Amino acid sequence: RNPVRFVTHDGSIYAIKELLEHVATREYAMLRALEALGLPVVEPVGLVTGRPVASGTEPRGLVVTRFLQHSMPFRHVISRGVTPAQAYQLLDALADLLVNLHLAGFFWGDCSLSNALFRLDAGRYSAYLVDAETGEMHMTLSNGQRRHDLSIADENVAGEFMDLKAGFG
Repeated sequence: RNPVRFVTHDGSIYAIKELLEHVATREYAMLRALEALGLPVVEPVGLVTGRPVASGTEPRGLVVTRFLQHSMPFRHVISRGVTPAQAYQLLDALADLLVNLHLAGFFWGDCSLSNALFRLDAGRYSAYLVDAETGEMHMTLSNGQRRHDLSIADENVAGEFMDLKAGFG
Protein backbone atom coordinates (compact mmCIF):
# COMPACT_ATOMS: atom_id res chain seq x y z
CA ARG A 1 0.00 0.00 0.00
CA ASN A 2 2.88 2.35 0.72
CA PRO A 3 6.03 2.38 -1.39
CA VAL A 4 9.10 0.99 0.39
CA ARG A 5 12.57 1.26 -1.08
CA PHE A 6 15.78 -0.24 0.21
CA VAL A 7 19.14 1.48 0.10
CA THR A 8 22.59 0.58 1.37
CA HIS A 9 24.94 2.99 3.09
CA ASP A 10 28.16 2.23 4.99
CA GLY A 11 27.42 -1.49 5.07
CA SER A 12 23.88 -1.15 6.43
CA ILE A 13 20.58 -1.64 4.63
CA TYR A 14 17.80 0.88 5.23
CA ALA A 15 14.12 0.67 4.41
CA ILE A 16 12.54 3.96 3.34
CA LYS A 17 8.76 3.94 3.56
CA GLU A 18 6.71 6.74 2.00
CA LEU A 19 3.46 7.70 3.75
CA LEU A 20 1.23 10.69 4.18
CA GLU A 21 3.32 13.08 6.24
CA HIS A 22 1.13 13.02 9.36
CA VAL A 23 1.04 9.20 9.24
CA ALA A 24 4.83 9.01 8.80
CA THR A 25 5.33 11.30 11.80
CA ARG A 26 3.03 9.16 13.91
CA GLU A 27 4.60 5.86 12.82
CA TYR A 28 8.11 7.13 13.52
CA ALA A 29 7.05 8.21 17.02
CA MET A 30 5.40 4.79 17.62
CA LEU A 31 8.51 2.89 16.52
CA ARG A 32 10.71 5.04 18.76
CA ALA A 33 8.39 4.51 21.74
CA LEU A 34 8.34 0.74 21.21
CA GLU A 35 12.12 0.65 20.77
CA ALA A 36 12.54 2.63 24.01
CA LEU A 37 10.51 -0.06 25.79
CA GLY A 38 12.92 -2.71 24.50
CA LEU A 39 10.33 -4.40 22.31
CA PRO A 40 11.27 -6.33 19.15
CA VAL A 41 10.84 -3.68 16.45
CA VAL A 42 12.96 -2.43 13.58
CA GLU A 43 15.23 0.47 14.48
CA PRO A 44 13.81 3.84 13.43
CA VAL A 45 16.68 6.05 12.27
CA GLY A 46 15.06 8.97 10.50
CA LEU A 47 11.97 10.90 9.55
CA VAL A 48 11.80 13.15 6.50
CA THR A 49 9.08 15.80 6.43
CA GLY A 50 8.59 19.12 4.69
CA ARG A 51 9.17 17.70 1.22
CA PRO A 52 7.97 19.73 -1.78
CA VAL A 53 4.31 19.09 -2.55
CA ALA A 54 2.66 19.16 -5.96
CA SER A 55 -0.43 21.31 -6.19
CA GLY A 56 -3.55 19.47 -5.06
CA THR A 57 -1.71 16.66 -3.26
CA GLU A 58 -1.13 15.96 0.41
CA PRO A 59 2.38 16.19 1.84
CA ARG A 60 4.22 12.86 2.07
CA GLY A 61 6.90 11.92 4.55
CA LEU A 62 9.51 9.20 4.74
CA VAL A 63 10.17 6.85 7.64
CA VAL A 64 13.69 5.42 7.56
CA THR A 65 14.45 2.22 9.47
CA ARG A 66 17.55 0.06 9.64
CA PHE A 67 16.88 -3.35 8.10
CA LEU A 68 17.20 -6.06 10.72
CA GLN A 69 20.21 -8.22 9.85
CA HIS A 70 19.48 -11.86 9.00
CA SER A 71 15.73 -11.26 8.95
CA MET A 72 13.25 -12.05 6.20
CA PRO A 73 9.68 -11.16 5.32
CA PHE A 74 7.39 -14.15 5.77
CA ARG A 75 6.76 -14.52 2.01
CA HIS A 76 10.49 -14.98 1.49
CA VAL A 77 10.61 -17.58 4.26
CA ILE A 78 7.66 -19.44 2.74
CA SER A 79 8.99 -19.23 -0.83
CA ARG A 80 12.15 -21.04 0.27
CA GLY A 81 9.98 -23.96 1.33
CA VAL A 82 8.80 -24.68 4.85
CA THR A 83 7.35 -27.67 6.59
CA PRO A 84 4.01 -27.40 8.37
CA ALA A 85 5.97 -27.35 11.65
CA GLN A 86 7.99 -24.35 10.44
CA ALA A 87 4.79 -22.57 9.37
CA TYR A 88 3.47 -23.07 12.90
CA GLN A 89 6.76 -21.66 14.24
CA LEU A 90 6.14 -18.48 12.23
CA LEU A 91 2.67 -18.22 13.74
CA ASP A 92 4.09 -18.83 17.22
CA ALA A 93 6.66 -16.08 16.68
CA LEU A 94 3.95 -13.65 15.57
CA ALA A 95 1.78 -14.61 18.56
CA ASP A 96 4.73 -14.08 20.91
CA LEU A 97 5.32 -10.64 19.40
CA LEU A 98 1.66 -9.71 19.77
CA VAL A 99 1.60 -10.85 23.41
CA ASN A 100 4.67 -8.76 24.24
CA LEU A 101 3.21 -5.72 22.48
CA HIS A 102 -0.09 -6.13 24.34
CA LEU A 103 1.68 -6.47 27.70
CA ALA A 104 3.39 -3.14 26.97
CA GLY A 105 0.03 -1.49 26.21
CA PHE A 106 0.40 -1.40 22.42
CA PHE A 107 -2.68 -2.00 20.27
CA TRP A 108 -1.31 -2.96 16.83
CA GLY A 109 -4.45 -2.61 14.74
CA ASP A 110 -2.93 -4.39 11.73
CA CYS A 111 -1.18 -7.51 13.02
CA SER A 112 -0.18 -9.72 10.11
CA LEU A 113 2.68 -11.85 8.93
CA SER A 114 3.39 -9.17 6.31
CA ASN A 115 3.88 -6.49 8.97
CA ALA A 116 6.67 -8.37 10.71
CA LEU A 117 10.13 -9.63 9.88
CA PHE A 118 11.29 -13.08 10.95
CA ARG A 119 14.71 -14.16 12.08
CA LEU A 120 15.73 -17.77 12.57
CA ASP A 121 18.07 -18.41 15.48
CA ALA A 122 18.92 -21.81 16.93
CA GLY A 123 16.03 -23.39 15.02
CA ARG A 124 13.39 -20.97 16.34
CA TYR A 125 11.82 -17.96 14.63
CA SER A 126 11.50 -14.58 16.30
CA ALA A 127 9.19 -11.87 14.95
CA TYR A 128 9.89 -8.13 14.82
CA LEU A 129 7.33 -5.41 14.17
CA VAL A 130 7.97 -3.33 11.04
CA ASP A 131 4.66 -1.51 10.55
CA ALA A 132 3.21 0.59 13.37
CA GLU A 133 1.15 3.13 11.43
CA THR A 134 -2.18 1.90 12.87
CA GLY A 135 -0.85 1.31 16.39
CA GLU A 136 -1.84 3.03 19.60
CA MET A 137 -0.02 3.20 22.93
CA HIS A 138 -2.06 2.85 26.12
CA MET A 139 -1.18 2.37 29.77
CA THR A 140 -2.84 -1.05 29.51
CA LEU A 141 -5.14 -2.70 27.01
CA SER A 142 -8.70 -3.67 27.81
CA ASN A 143 -9.95 -7.17 27.09
CA GLY A 144 -11.97 -5.68 24.24
CA GLN A 145 -8.89 -4.07 22.67
CA ARG A 146 -6.97 -7.35 22.91
CA ARG A 147 -9.88 -9.31 21.42
CA HIS A 148 -10.22 -6.78 18.60
CA ASP A 149 -6.49 -6.98 17.80
CA LEU A 150 -6.69 -10.80 17.83
CA SER A 151 -9.68 -10.68 15.49
CA ILE A 152 -7.73 -8.45 13.08
CA ALA A 153 -4.72 -10.78 13.30
CA ASP A 154 -6.90 -13.84 12.68
CA GLU A 155 -8.45 -12.30 9.57
CA ASN A 156 -5.15 -10.98 8.20
CA VAL A 157 -3.20 -14.20 8.76
CA ALA A 158 -5.98 -16.35 7.28
CA GLY A 159 -6.01 -14.10 4.22
CA GLU A 160 -2.25 -14.31 3.87
CA PHE A 161 -2.31 -18.11 4.00
CA MET A 162 -5.12 -18.17 1.42
CA ASP A 163 -2.98 -15.94 -0.83
CA LEU A 164 -0.05 -18.31 -0.37
CA LYS A 165 -2.17 -21.32 -1.16
CA ALA A 166 -3.39 -19.66 -4.37
CA GLY A 167 0.17 -18.66 -5.31
CA PHE A 168 2.24 -21.63 -4.18
CA GLY A 169 -0.30 -24.44 -3.87
